[in-house]
Amino acid sequence: MLTIALEQAHFHAYHGFFPEETIIGNEFVLDIYVRIPGTVPIDDLSETVNYQGIYEVAKAVMAIPKPLLEEVVYAITDQLKSRYPGITHSNVILRKLNPPMGASIRNSMVSLEKDY
Repeated sequence: MLTIALEQAHFHAYHGFFPEETIIGNEFVLDIYVRIPGTVPIDDLSETVNYQGIYEVAKAVMAIPKPLLEEVVYAITDQLKSRYPGITHSNVILRKLNPPMGASIRNSMVSLEKDY
């Protein structure tokens, strides 16, 4: 297997259950890992998953506010698989920095790992 990834992609987005989160927004950090069969050498971009394409999918999904982070990671995995049918495995990790909980918490996190 060959793994292609984006790590620590930062976004300001408006995901959240509470109304103030959809107004003020928050900082998010996204890690995305995808796997494709890697049994032969790859010498052309069309034979792999372009990490620029991964970022484009993430940016588009992050721009659409969702009440639950679970919705965001599912949307990212669905769109990645649609854009890159050769993906056999994905892991999307989304962190919300300083979640508004009235406590000192570095981040909340939702992770979705899928085999296709």
